[in-house]
Amino acid sequence: MAVSVDPDKRGLPVEGKDSMSKRFVFQDGWARLALALGAGAIFAGCAGHKIARVLPPNAVQPAGASFEGDPKIGTAQKIRIARDIGADTFQLSIHAPLASAMHFGGRFVERLSVRAVELAPNSVSSFEVIDHSGPLGGPYGGPIRPVKLTLLPDSRAAIDGLIGLIASAKTNIDMMMYGWQDDPTGRAVADALAARARDGVRVRLLVDKAAYVIHNPAVARGEPTFLDRLARVPNVTLVFAPDPCVRFDHRKLALVDDRVAWSGSMILTDVALRRWRNYSYVAEGPIVADLAAVFAARWADVGQPAAPPTFDAKALALTGSPDACVRMIETNVGGERSLKESIYHAVDHATDHIYLENPYFSDEMLVAKLIAAKTRGVDVRAVMTLRGNVERLNHFSALNANRLMRGGCRVYLYPAMTHVKAMSADGTWAYLGTGNFDELSLRNNREVGLSITGADLVRRIDDTLFLADINESEELHALLPPPKHRLGIELFALWY
Repeated sequence: MAVSVDPDKRGLPVEGKDSMSKRFVFQDGWARLALALGAGAIFAGCAGHKIARVLPPNAVQPAGASFEGDPKIGTAQKIRIARDIGADTFQLSIHAPLASAMHFGGRFVERLSVRAVELAPNSVSSFEVIDHSGPLGGPYGGPIRPVKLTLLPDSRAAIDGLIGLIASAKTNIDMMMYGWQDDPTGRAVADALAARARDGVRVRLLVDKAAYVIHNPAVARGEPTFLDRLARVPNVTLVFAPDPCVRFDHRKLALVDDRVAWSGSMILTDVALRRWRNYSYVAEGPIVADLAAVFAARWADVGQPAAPPTFDAKALALTGSPDACVRMIETNVGGERSLKESIYHAVDHATDHIYLENPYFSDEMLVAKLIAAKTRGVDVRAVMTLRGNVERLNHFSALNANRLMRGGCRVYLYPAMTHVKAMSADGTWAYLGTGNFDELSLRNNREVGLSITGADLVRRIDDTLFLADINESEELHALLPPPKHRLGIELFALWY
């Protein structure tokens, strides 16, 4: 069912709103953890499975839905991934025992603390005054940079934009990728890289090892793939980045001649190109140096020699007026959480409207913050999918859709798999990046994105992404049926 949205009516009336408003503050309740976990388990096991509710059309999985085989991970792949992660974790514990202990211990404490807040019945127990001055994304992340941002508003634009940038390279290409498949789309990008390398362009590639196995069953069988052929091309250095302690490198980032950067939600697979909704961008200006530093740090982290920088201050300087100002925001294994902090800050400080879109939307703290924003009068609209490529997360998304609806937020079911990772607030701030709104992206993996401030650019993002997809989606007007095996789904969310 198409839903029409008037772009000039982006939020609720603001009469009676104060420049200072109150928000909920989540308090860690270690003393309440056992009670909270017990209460959560009882509630999960007993919640009304017999409630008669009708599934709307966009909530029904059609034959051939994405999660039914895109990608299908076989037993041999799972064994290979577990073996690789185990070996990488053992190597880290031997060569860097302190870092290994911090990875495990710090992550365990962080997750328990967050889960205690999410589950504790009285975790929202006090108020704090908010100062709405300053950018919505807050001071988190890198320094503020002017930027020229070209939006790539669908999967085809993202792939064509990347291949076009590769073809334009004169000196060097650096790329890190999560999700690269031996199919026509993946091979088209690999062929473009090989062509430039044969012409003397230096190509450095970082490919997440687990994702490489996930998307290429031949790897688990010990068979060569297109990336093995690419690695033999002169001027190409290819590294499969390890995932010790089950912490993946989920970034999708390409840098060409140290003057332009490509990033966003797009992965290099046929399915993502043909069937998934994606949204990416090309950035020019000083922010490229910040993004290049991300690649350089990871390149050094995997033991590769540094290459001399080729930055040209003139090439990074913008001619004319910038499109917006941005900060680079991240999640990283060393405790960097600026991506999460910037998103939370924007939700806590929004006064008019919040739009967001994501397939893996399982962070319950973000859900609670969105409901708190709605309580103080903000128009909250979430575009979600129940036709994603992770079946259990489809079920968890149904739970979160119900939670948002109970809190007064508006929920829209996209008719296909949306792989978008984006949010906007008040028509002045937006987030675009590689990180989802789930536990893995906000606190576990390596992610990178942009905190964007600028009314004109944010309006373009709203029009080409959120309002466009709301019009393509079906708004929920009744709660969804609770999924079966709810306890197992809630436990699954401890990881996701």
